[in-house]
Amino acid sequence: MGVTMSDDLKMQVCELFREKSKGDKKMFYIRDVTRWLPGEDRHAIQEVVKVLLDEEVLKYWSSGSTTYLVLAEFFPKEC
Repeated sequence: MGVTMSDDLKMQVCELFREKSKGDKKMFYIRDVTRWLPGEDRHAIQEVVKVLLDEEVLKYWSSGSTTYLVLAEFFPKEC
C-alpha cells in the first residue's frame, strides 16, 4: 500500500473540501467526494474520508434522515 499515494489523495480531498466549501454549500455526500475525483478508486477515497473523520478534519452532520460530510470548521454549532 503506497503511503505517498494515500497522503496525496488525502491532501487532494482536503483541498477539494476547502475549495467546494467557499460557496454557500458546506455539506456534501460521500458520493459528491467520489465525483470530484473520477479517476480515483472509490474505496481509496472512502478510506481517506475515514482517516479525515478520525483526525477530526471532517465531521458527520445528520439531518435525521440524511448524513453529510462537513469540514470541522463549518460544523454547525449548537446554541
